[in-house]
Amino acid sequence: MLIACYQDIRYRTIPNAVPAAVAVLGAIKWILLGKLDIALWAIAAAVAVLAVTTLMFTRGWFGGGDVKLLGASVFLVGASSAPNFLLGMALIGGVLAILALFRFRRPQSVPATGPAAGPSPVPAPTIPYGVAIALSAIGIMVLQWRGM
Repeated sequence: MLIACYQDIRYRTIPNAVPAAVAVLGAIKWILLGKLDIALWAIAAAVAVLAVTTLMFTRGWFGGGDVKLLGASVFLVGASSAPNFLLGMALIGGVLAILALFRFRRPQSVPATGPAAGPSPVPAPTIPYGVAIALSAIGIMVLQWRGM
């Protein structure tokens, strides 16, 4: 999860190995717990989240790495913890969005650089949403580990 945070902040991409490792960790968790019924619900929740976020990806609202990391994370935390995980992710993502607005706010006026130059385009801010996904997943895993 920390690798996902670093890569998303630094490069705005999440390597495929990270969500794959999270999914493998989830599979190991469910095998060790020996609760097939709960594991199947975790798979169903992950597939549902993947379906919704894939649609969001096709609209340009989510990155592909975010989609994969989110699905793998839902599988890892399980269906019963998915609502709290998604709520935490949304709250952290909201904070990241506010920070992005302050960091990348557009200047009131951009000085012209030539005789007929108009304002130079300012790139739209992007939000490293992998950070929100990873931090929420870490929080849920800590709560699960502590038995809460």
